[in-house]
Amino acid sequence: MVLTDVYLKELLLKKKLIITPFPSDESIRSTHIDLHLDERLLKYSSLILDLKNPDINFAEIQMSDSGFTLAPWEFILWSTLETVEIPNGYQWFIETKGNIARAWIQSHNTDGHIDPWFKWKITLEIKNNSHHSIIIYPWMLFVQIYIFECSSLSENPYRGKYQNQKGATIYQID
Repeated sequence: MVLTDVYLKELLLKKKLIITPFPSDESIRSTHIDLHLDERLLKYSSLILDLKNPDINFAEIQMSDSGFTLAPWEFILWSTLETVEIPNGYQWFIETKGNIARAWIQSHNTDGHIDPWFKWKITLEIKNNSHHSIIIYPWMLFVQIYIFECSSLSENPYRGKYQNQKGATIYQID
């Protein structure tokens, strides 16, 4: 069952769901919470990504108010400004905000779920799906999270390699 704004506010106030900084009333929508981009992004700099090679080359870009120009078909990793703590018993799904999607941008590359017990910042897999360059700015409202209550607590909540990431995080080898 997807949770509504009434239940989301209750979970936030009781600190069962933690989002820092605390979302404004305008960010808590009827069935989702809007999240912002932070100011740092990662861009793969290699022409070839070898998924067995632990030495993946990337550039870290610190954003300013002038934004970042995302070239046609370009892919970058960015993270949410907000840090999150998802309690056991809940599953999140993240989607591109509708107005951002209408600019031909996707915020995740088919991996839009966030498992119970995930903690810290959410890495976004952003792609420009158009023939046009698009300027993206830090601190924009960019994604929305939908929170579902699970039928029970998970026996195996998330404790994976991306736990406690402080920002956008590149591919990690299993």
